[in-house]
Order: sequence, then structure tokens, then C-alpha cells
Amino acid sequence: MQCPFNKSYLDERPLYPVSGTTNPPSDDGSSPRITLLRPFVYFGQTYNYIYVNQNGHLTFNAAWNSYTPQRFPMHGPRDFIAPFWTDLDNRGNGHVYYNQYTTGSVLQQATQDINTHFPGLNFNANWVFVATWYEVAYYPNSGTVSQHSVTDLLQKHIS
Repeated sequence: MQCPFNKSYLDERPLYPVSGTTNPPSDDGSSPRITLLRPFVYFGQTYNYIYVNQNGHLTFNAAWNSYTPQRFPMHGPRDFIAPFWTDLDNRGNGHVYYNQYTTGSVLQQATQDINTHFPGLNFNANWVFVATWYEVAYYPNSGTVSQHSVTDLLQKHIS
């Protein structure tokens, strides 16, 4: 399959590394509670923990197994980030990875990416959390390989 820029979609490299701690294979599962290396402020609320849920979302107070996307805003007590919210199942194939970075090339790349797209921000990442749903199939097709690799990026700004 060709993209408009004459490169194969399969030749595209992920935005950030597809590596890290792996969630166990499951349908509607989650990571254990992950202690963040830096506090994360999200809509005025400070969080020190996060969960990477199998169904394409991140939550802060508890794991969540919801697989049916809903319209935002939901007006509920749950803050979450939903980069790939759908019914996923990685029991047959695919992996859900997560990793945190406080030094190195990922921080440099995140800083460059944000400043490229938001030139007036003067952004400088000192922490990046990456969650990737890599080749995870939609339920009930757990034996198929999807070509989706979605990476969510949380970044902390140095004032």
C-alpha cells in the first residue's frame, strides 16, 4: 500500500520507540498501577500514577475495562486519555507497551516535535510517558494482525 508521499506505510517508523514494559495478554485488561517518575498535571489535577488499559486508554485513579467509546465530555469523575479507545484483544497477537523517559533521545525528539508544531511554545520536555498498542487486533479477531501502532505521549514542560 502506498502513501501519498511515495513511501510504503509499512516502511514508516513509529513516532517513538515501540518498547518497554509489556502488559500481559488479555481481553479488557490493564497494566498494574504505574508510578509516574514526574507528577503529571492534567486539566488542573495532579496525578502520580497511571494505568495503561488494553482497550486503548490511560486512566489515573484505577484500571478501566471500558471498550465502547463515548462522546466527550463525559461529565463524570474519571479523567482519562483515550488515543485508541476501542474493543481490543491481544490474547492472540500484538502487545501493549509502556515506558517513561527522563533523559536521552526520546526527550530530545519530543522537544523537537512539539516545538516544530507549536513554534511559539518554547517547549522543553523533562519527562515523556509513551504507551503503544502495537499490532493489537480488534475483538473478536484476536488471531489477526492489525497495522495500527498508536503512541500516546505525555510530556512535562520545564518552566
